Amino acid sequence: MFFEIIFLLLSWEIDHGAIDATIYSEKSTDLRGPISSFHGTAPSLTADSSRFQLTFSSGDSIFYTYSDIHDVHFVDPVPVAIVKGLVSVGGRGPEIITTRQGLLIAAPDDSGDIHTFLKATHQDNWAKGGIINELSGVAREAFVSLACNTDGDVYAVWLDLRADGHNKIAGAKSIDGGMSWSKNQIIYRSPDSTVCECCKPTVALNGAHVAVMFRNWIDGNRDLYVIQSFDGGARFGNATKLGKGSWKLNGCPMDGGNVLLDASGDVHTVWRRKGEVFECQTGKEEKLIGEGMHCIMAGQPETRVIAFMNKGQIYLRKQIGAITKLGEGERPALVISGQTALCAWEQNGNIAYRAIPN
Repeated sequence: MFFEIIFLLLSWEIDHGAIDATIYSEKSTDLRGPISSFHGTAPSLTADSSRFQLTFSSGDSIFYTYSDIHDVHFVDPVPVAIVKGLVSVGGRGPEIITTRQGLLIAAPDDSGDIHTFLKATHQDNWAKGGIINELSGVAREAFVSLACNTDGDVYAVWLDLRADGHNKIAGAKSIDGGMSWSKNQIIYRSPDSTVCECCKPTVALNGAHVAVMFRNWIDGNRDLYVIQSFDGGARFGNATKLGKGSWKLNGCPMDGGNVLLDASGDVHTVWRRKGEVFECQTGKEEKLIGEGMHCIMAGQPETRVIAFMNKGQIYLRKQIGAITKLGEGERPALVISGQTALCAWEQNGNIAYRAIPN
């Protein structure tokens, strides 16, 4: 479906992305080194205690590279796999996380399947894992998000068309680092037939607590909702709308936001409504960050940082509230390890990245 409307949606996004910018404080004194870049699109980041890890796409190829967290310079990227029809537009693309076994990449193709690739710790080669969706062709919107807990469980969510051809939120669990996946579960169906068709759902996992955020479509409103499970994804409760405002929109903003779980089990979210970015905890009023789009969040409450795009520039806001311009581009990825945050983003066919002391 998205190939039929992608150009229309991208045109809408360009027209509405050029909003009147908030006058941000564009400090550069806390930035570590210049912007670096290499060719590619759709960056995704993860980290452990010693390395930043990055995957990205170029055509139908998936690449991987890493950097020491104390001296951020990525080594030459190496190929992971070729996925025929790999989708890497509009916030789609390969997704990477760190698992107890090593690294896991999930990659969607244009036929509606989500492939996985695994690299064990201290090994150089990537192995083919299982297909996440048990029914072929149901993930044609090509959005997938991953989360992992300290027990080694991995949870994946995606938009799923099975049974009725309408997009629903689906999920699956892996207990072996992504080599195999549980029976797929439909987590949520919109009472108005479909969730927002081109916004990426996101997932956070802490022990048996699973939190999934997605953009819904009810009565013409494209609002963000969270649905939670407290038994590892076996059962989910009712979906809860985030924030007090609503966004009635005859179209799709292609902007799903991001969700985190802290150690206390509180759900933290960041998302866009119209031309503004908000942060919000479930059950609480949303807080305006500023004008922008394509937002993402990383870290714990005391170290949390948020990156977003506005008028062709990437901005980062630390928990203390200072907002810094990182550089020109779109669709940031973000991760924190130790005292360093790393942001990567698309910039004219390249992956740009910058380290920020936190």
